[in-house]
Amino acid sequence: MQVFWRYLYLIGVQSAGIVMLLAALAGGGFVLSLQATLPIGLTTTLGLLAAFMVKVLGVLFTLLVLAARSVTAICTELALLRANGEGPIQLLVRPRLLALVVAGFILYLYFVLTSLLIGALVSNGTFDVWEFAQIVSTLQPGLILLGMLRTGLLAGFGLAVALRLSVRPVRTFDAVPGAVANGVLQAIVVMLVLELAFQLVAAIGSPVHNSAGS
Repeated sequence: MQVFWRYLYLIGVQSAGIVMLLAALAGGGFVLSLQATLPIGLTTTLGLLAAFMVKVLGVLFTLLVLAARSVTAICTELALLRANGEGPIQLLVRPRLLALVVAGFILYLYFVLTSLLIGALVSNGTFDVWEFAQIVSTLQPGLILLGMLRTGLLAGFGLAVALRLSVRPVRTFDAVPGAVANGVLQAIVVMLVLELAFQLVAAIGSPVHNSAGS
């Protein structure tokens, strides 16, 4: 359990700065681009921002941060241990995998809230606590929970794929860099393909649902 909490700190807390930067760029850039291209009101702009961050960018950006930083670090650590003949590796994977999944839940929510905060600040030029609270109150808890689950579970699945491709083939220290790079790259591709497939299915099913409701 101590290993879990240590890795939750290493993955979650130490990734928060990168996630915050990406969320600020995404939220601010989204609002500025909308205001520059479409003659829509502030409420509509922030509503679109919330929908886009919750449904699309929150998951994608958080997964990329976790893959580039945490999955790579975990795979490198375990590959070096395997090359050194230490084990069983399976027992070392479990707390790290659980910490990555939980960190994915938290960082996704952190990304969404930060992007909305920066978007509201950019759109007004000043920060209005009441307005930000109204934006947050419009978020659908079901979509937030779904985004958290997708992020955490896809991150965990990506780590499992990366470990299978980068740790199991390792026999010497010289093989670690190439194996880790190959495993993490393929894990990123798998995670993004699964997330984009989910987005495609959701986009196809949405018009059907709306037409059935009307």
